[in-house]
Amino acid sequence: MLIPHFNNDVLVKYLLYAFSTKYHRDCCRSITHKSGQAFYNLSREKLMEIYVPIPPLSEQLRIVAKIEELLPYIERYGKAEEQLTALNTTFPEALKKSILQEAVQGKLVPQNPDDEPASVLLERIRAEKQALIKAGKIKRDKHESVIVTRDKIPYEIIDGKERCIADEVPFELPESWCWCRWGELSQSIQYGYNAPAKETGRIKMVRISDIQDNKVLWDTVPFCDIDEESIETYLLKSNDILFARTGGTVGKSYLVKAVPEEAIYAGYLIRTRYSNSLSPEYLKFFMESELYWNQLRNGTIATAQPNCNGKTLANMFVPVPPLAEQKRIVEKIEELMQYCDKL
Repeated sequence: MLIPHFNNDVLVKYLLYAFSTKYHRDCCRSITHKSGQAFYNLSREKLMEIYVPIPPLSEQLRIVAKIEELLPYIERYGKAEEQLTALNTTFPEALKKSILQEAVQGKLVPQNPDDEPASVLLERIRAEKQALIKAGKIKRDKHESVIVTRDKIPYEIIDGKERCIADEVPFELPESWCWCRWGELSQSIQYGYNAPAKETGRIKMVRISDIQDNKVLWDTVPFCDIDEESIETYLLKSNDILFARTGGTVGKSYLVKAVPEEAIYAGYLIRTRYSNSLSPEYLKFFMESELYWNQLRNGTIATAQPNCNGKTLANMFVPVPPLAEQKRIVEKIEELMQYCDKL
């Protein structure tokens, strides 16, 4: 405790501000000594030797008055700086989310009336699925969903029964777009293969932990043993989308762009495969949008280990633009994300 010889309010305030300066703190740091392993001590004797600049009393008064005049502005500046720092930290990700949401709502790029409507695209996809079912390559969905729009109102037809779903879809789509369930877009939604990871084995097996920053770390992917008859079921192909169904990464997805060698995917992952008539990049961007994450949260089982199954994914509403617009959306998103990354 320091008690001035001259007991004066002005001097006391001036000394308080003087001892709050960087100059004084630097002086204190220069004379400290380390005690033990963790603590630094400032001795009374050393502190007594620190120089303190003392102006005339009348100038002390003016200095104190000016500091107290400026302090409210400094406090406001400090709060503004904190807000700016927080904004700079969160803004790039918030901007990315906004871009993706605009994209899936049909607001990112203009519609082209010459584009083939999404309704025609979906009819073609249904015909492809019927051919695969007939060939025995995929199984028929027991409760196939077809969504149609009349007078801008969406209706869903399941098992021959039609119902209005205007209150279920989150927003209105452009005229050339259509709503669809993810399960109707998919040719298959397949759970991963459960087997212990090994240093050597029949085939490589991609796990959740092998996917970092939207890339598969192929050099570190382990192997596993699997019978030859099961390989085709779990074999990864280009444009497959992997989806984490449990744990802290639940809901995260990865678009398989290339498979450098034969590989399957492990349990806790779900693979979805879909028509070549769709843009895989557009579907991947959908799986990064708030529309996707909101639906995922509503379908996630809240336990100690969050879990989301293939049924949740299959029931998701997906806004489907014309194929030509899907490609324009992807091009625009990729262009804008480069600016976001620079932020």
